[in-house]
Amino acid sequence: MILSELIPDLQLYFLIFARIFALFMVAPVLSSTGIPAMVRGGLTLFTAIAVYPLVKTLGYVIPDTGMVYGVLLISEVLTGLLIGLFLQIIFAIFQLAGQMFSIQMGFGASSAFDPLAQVEIPLVGQMFNLFGIFVFIISGSIQKVFLIGIYQSFQAMKGDYLLTNPGFLSDSLIQALGQLFQQSLLLAFPMMGTLLMISVTMGLLAKAAPQMNLMMVGFPIQISVGFLIIMMASPFLMEKMVLVIETGFSQIEELLRLYHFDGVSL
Repeated sequence: MILSELIPDLQLYFLIFARIFALFMVAPVLSSTGIPAMVRGGLTLFTAIAVYPLVKTLGYVIPDTGMVYGVLLISEVLTGLLIGLFLQIIFAIFQLAGQMFSIQMGFGASSAFDPLAQVEIPLVGQMFNLFGIFVFIISGSIQKVFLIGIYQSFQAMKGDYLLTNPGFLSDSLIQALGQLFQQSLLLAFPMMGTLLMISVTMGLLAKAAPQMNLMMVGFPIQISVGFLIIMMASPFLMEKMVLVIETGFSQIEELLRLYHFDGVSL
């Protein structure tokens, strides 16, 4: 009798665990390879235990058949990956902005291995990414991952939501990718504009004095001015990164409000 009562609770717990584990696998900072798998697994375990009493009150219906439960489990994993992807796009904004700026500086062909993402990214892009991680930590955004990415996502989206609303995935990705390019341009445009003016000036000088070898002088000037702009614009970058992170969380929260299921409001 006791075992039959525990089975539905265990099934619900594994659904919660699946979504949180998938979220932590792709979420910023938490998905870093510097965090051991045992630590990430333990954090997922205790987070699922903490969230379980709250999720149990939301009226999750546990299916009777194993096949339907397996489909629901996969849907929970996809939901966690989707929310984690939205959070990861925030850092992709910083990387893309740095890549745009590095090309303008003349660092387009140079790249460095990023141990956090396990990929090669441009030098300035990695610098912007490290700035973003620093701002993400000191601004208290990690607790927002637990509040918005976990608890409010359970309020807004049941496990079968992606299966019953297939258009939600495509609409959300299109909106998120649009914000990625828009915010990247806004972040890099002031610095890119300054270097563009320098490039135009050097082009005019090359036309006015063809005998001058501006190619040998141009790259050092662009690189020096580029780093000088980064140093002078550091307060602006930090302020803008905080705004981008807060805007990203606000959009995720608004998206969850927009697509919440009937009977539960945030």
